[in-house]
Amino acid sequence: MNNHVRLGTTVDGEPVEPFFRRHLAGDFLLWSPNIQAEAFLNWDRIWATRTIRRGTPKPLPQAARPLDITFESHGATRTIDDLMRREFVSGLLVVKDGEIKLERYAKGLNPERCWQSSSMVKSLAAILVGAAVQDGAIKSIDLSVVDYLAELEGSAYQDVTIRHLLNMASGVSWVENTDDLTTDVAEHYIKVIAARTPDYIVNYLKTRPKANPPGTQFYYNTGDTFLLSHVLSRATGMTVADYCSERLWKPFGFEQDGFFILDSDDGHEVVGSCCGASLRDYARWGLFMLADGVIDGKRVVPDGWVKDSTTPNAPNFAFDFGGERGVAGGADSAYKGYGYLWWVREGGDYMALGSYGQWIYVSPANNTVAVILGAVPRHVYMTPEEVELHRNSSHCGSEMRLDFIKAAMKALA
Repeated sequence: MNNHVRLGTTVDGEPVEPFFRRHLAGDFLLWSPNIQAEAFLNWDRIWATRTIRRGTPKPLPQAARPLDITFESHGATRTIDDLMRREFVSGLLVVKDGEIKLERYAKGLNPERCWQSSSMVKSLAAILVGAAVQDGAIKSIDLSVVDYLAELEGSAYQDVTIRHLLNMASGVSWVENTDDLTTDVAEHYIKVIAARTPDYIVNYLKTRPKANPPGTQFYYNTGDTFLLSHVLSRATGMTVADYCSERLWKPFGFEQDGFFILDSDDGHEVVGSCCGASLRDYARWGLFMLADGVIDGKRVVPDGWVKDSTTPNAPNFAFDFGGERGVAGGADSAYKGYGYLWWVREGGDYMALGSYGQWIYVSPANNTVAVILGAVPRHVYMTPEEVELHRNSSHCGSEMRLDFIKAAMKALA
């Protein structure tokens, strides 16, 4: 055996564990199904994380008989088993009127384990910003980001407000295309978080030029959400994980500890990507919104915050998964617009949405929350039948999910 292998280092002298972790995590956008599901279950073993501590759990009541339906999708009658298999589902939960009507697990997930959120965590960040406003820690979301991050003085963020970040309308140049590993989101965000490089993201964002005037054009920018994490911690004087625990996890009775990933060892929380929570606890995000941000009679976010968060108020909404700025791609036709880090659908429904099949669907009119977690692979890893089913979808999941949710709400009406 070579000495570098016996000593646990690479030929360049890097310890083997961070070497494998850096490359594994850095390429997670393109993982094969062989890695994907198990890694989503073991997220906190791969990335640096900080725990969101639970308090005393408040279990959700369960219906005496679980929902069992068939539904029409893609020209055929489907079953829940079809949905689980064809949509690569690891967790499926439907909660109506606060009661669990359906709960299914696969791919190693169970009620006690966490599954990574992908970008659904952005919607949690909006809740936490609202809590900081309610607490008086953030005086107004129309304050400049520079008021909290003085190091951005003189950069393209000079006139960018917290509201602009919540609306994905900073106007700062950034390319968000997770199919291309050379874009900003891959090269200067995911890879550096995987490598646990402290302070890199903020320093990189300082160098970005302006692409649009602030507040004039929606453009999905995951890098900007990292600044919201710094705003939260500096405004509240707490780590984001501790603040989330005290304002949401503990008072609402979350069942399991959760976690945020960090930009480096013992570093700063990432509120734009890949936190960890259990299936039932993801549903609690939606239940909190249905309760208008009130827990046990106490208002956690300002009156009107939930409405504003789920109203399509982002300017010039146009979304394209290829990362084109101001261009309407096929993806934007599924949404009425964007609020404060929540996707808005027709009829007043709204969603937290994450890559590889992470959905929290909230329907106020039906008093229903549906959560679908999964490990949707890239098309190259799908069978021809699966590719056809997902032909008009991104790696977030196909229309079969929406067909199921609509059928479930109709059956429970």
